Amino acid sequence: MTEQLSGLLIVDDEPHIRSSIRRALFDEYQVTEAESGEKALSLLRSGLDVKIIISDMFMPGGINGIELFGETKRLAPQAKRILMTGRSDAEIAMKAVNMGSINYFIQKPWDLHELTAVLHQMNQLSDLEKKNEILLLELKYANQSLIATNEELKRHRELLRQSLDERTNQLMEALRDLEEANAELKKAAIRDGLTGLYNHVTIKSRLEEEIARSQRYSSEVSILFCDVDHFKLYNDRLGHDVGDIVLKSVSKFLIDGNSDISPSRKSDIIGRYGGEEFVLILPQTSKEGALIRAERLRQGINLLDVPGAKQQPLGHLSVSIGVATYPQDASSMEEILKKADEALYRAKGGGRDRVVPAVSANPQ
Repeated sequence: MTEQLSGLLIVDDEPHIRSSIRRALFDEYQVTEAESGEKALSLLRSGLDVKIIISDMFMPGGINGIELFGETKRLAPQAKRILMTGRSDAEIAMKAVNMGSINYFIQKPWDLHELTAVLHQMNQLSDLEKKNEILLLELKYANQSLIATNEELKRHRELLRQSLDERTNQLMEALRDLEEANAELKKAAIRDGLTGLYNHVTIKSRLEEEIARSQRYSSEVSILFCDVDHFKLYNDRLGHDVGDIVLKSVSKFLIDGNSDISPSRKSDIIGRYGGEEFVLILPQTSKEGALIRAERLRQGINLLDVPGAKQQPLGHLSVSIGVATYPQDASSMEEILKKADEALYRAKGGGRDRVVPAVSANPQ
């Protein structure tokens, strides 16, 4: 490949994040790594030429991602700036977008397809800006030649009008692209990139809403804390692509259910809590009803046909589930999550592939 690779600077304090992005993009970009905002600024001051900068939001040291990008606007004004955050802090990221500090933000854990799509879009935007710059220079040069005669002036004015029409069309196209990107940004703020379920932050927010509703109407709300058993074995034996298939299959089953064993419940609020963990919020559901729901889900997941399931220690795909109910087991959002997590831990310790209820904090 004779074309020179575009420069890409990755700024993250976690070496495995930097190396994984480097491996994924090695063939398409000249990748440079920095473990901190200070190191990144040092590289740019020393003359490093980059087209795109990807930075983590929170890093050790005195500079966070947004502050870093504020500095790079002066040191590398043409570079596109992409913010990565594991906190799903949409308010901070949107503020940075509106201030012009960043062009886009993505969430951890990052998805290769999303990342490459965003980089492709940033490259297109850079190319468009470069073309616009060249166009303006060409127009400036043309304007210097317009004073020859009135006829020449009219001719060049028409050329200018045509060029501006083309420029307007290009800007309108760029605006449509940005509107689509903003729509994806809004979706990414509440959804998990791999499964499409609610993400960690959103599921906690919805749980707070349901607990408030439960308090208002003196009703119950239950949660199921689910964890795929021996999930690491899928990744270790068959690779992360198969692990992703397992997570997507479990997510689809949690939404669609099984008409014979575990019918779908549209009232359930389902999210990926992190890694191989899932949380289901069951509004107006008692402890007994939640245990029945959990047991049906467990049985249904046993029957899912995913690669490598028969080679698992239990001979099939399985999950362990902890069940907790408000206000029977807890008096707050944090406490009910803790109670469900403790029950899940006991389910894991008891042999996995089972449903375990929380120990009630308010015994009757």
